[in-house]
Amino acid sequence: MAHDKDRNRVLASLRDRSEGIESSDLVKDLTLPREAVERHLLYCADYGLATWKRHRDGSGQAAITDRGRDYLVRQSL
Repeated sequence: MAHDKDRNRVLASLRDRSEGIESSDLVKDLTLPREAVERHLLYCADYGLATWKRHRDGSGQAAITDRGRDYLVRQSL
């Protein structure tokens, strides 16, 4: 359950930034470990909830998709 909660926090944070955000900034803003943020972004990208232009060092621009917004609405977030 904690994974879903943290994943929803990552998605909600992306939703609040319409222009997207650097993944390293998500780590700072959400106070989650870098590995956790990367895992959630990868999951969201795999399922079309977000886009993430990942670089080898794990950084990269992330943004929510329309499908991700719909997911948050269905979760009542």
